[in-house]
Amino acid sequence: MTASLDDQFDVLGKVETKHVQCFLSILSQSTMRRRQFIEGSYGEQARYFQETLQFLKNINWVLDQQDELFLTSAGESASRQSQSDAEIRKRLTEAMINEASPYQELLVEYLAQFKMADLDLVHRPPISDRLQESRLRNFLMDIGLVTYRAADDLYLLEEAGVELYVWAINHRRSSSHKRFETHAQQKEELGSRAELVVFEYEKRRVGAEWASRVEHISVDSPFACYDIKSVTFQESKVVPRYIEVKAEPTDSHQFYWTASEVEAARLLRTKYFLYLLPVAQGGGFDLKRMLIVQDPFVSVYQNSQAWLIEENIIVCRQRR
Repeated sequence: MTASLDDQFDVLGKVETKHVQCFLSILSQSTMRRRQFIEGSYGEQARYFQETLQFLKNINWVLDQQDELFLTSAGESASRQSQSDAEIRKRLTEAMINEASPYQELLVEYLAQFKMADLDLVHRPPISDRLQESRLRNFLMDIGLVTYRAADDLYLLEEAGVELYVWAINHRRSSSHKRFETHAQQKEELGSRAELVVFEYEKRRVGAEWASRVEHISVDSPFACYDIKSVTFQESKVVPRYIEVKAEPTDSHQFYWTASEVEAARLLRTKYFLYLLPVAQGGGFDLKRMLIVQDPFVSVYQNSQAWLIEENIIVCRQRR
């Protein structure tokens, strides 16, 4: 392990959600910015000032300028939600996988060790690895992504952790130059245009207030298990919507589904959608006839009455 990685592990081994909440609260309410003053106020309520400060700097929530501490715009946004345990844990998760975060690779390597067991993603590390993993693992347990199942002596990813696992697999694939070259050759212009059509469709569907939450994931991560990330409105909640776009024939709704996409559909279930966009004459798209399928692992892959499935390459075609 390099010194840099070891330092990052050490920081995570000391930081807890309550430390972050305390730090944000003090910094947002204080008119004094001197580091010594903030450290004194923090020390009356929590431990590990240096590690918590370094962590908040690493995720770009705090700036340390000439021995004065300031919240960044991301830190100010997080501080407004800091009293909600669920919200601050969600914000911490998002910050750790941000492109500028130094924790991305640590998360990818750890999460890639989890394997499917029935409907759960689990990890049972050997004794020799448990101590080394403990600092990152304990942090993930503190923010509610990982739990320990004592009866089976294994670690389990919770629902929010499953979404992070899908991100980690996408990130790992995207970092492979060889796979990028292969995928770039296979990716057709028709599919790219279909994604753009759906991307614009989603922004209109969610409206101006939520349009900024619609992301074209496959532009930067061509090996992702979904093409677009949007939102679904469920009563008073807003939940993520993961969209895989398929440009397909108008007469059969036949499409090709990769194993990684099926796995993502299985893990994300009702948050995962297929958008089957028919190709019209002349190479355009028939948006009015687009078929939107929620939870396609159940409604398509496990629905042999409505769909024909060719297992070897997972070809799906709607029954008529």
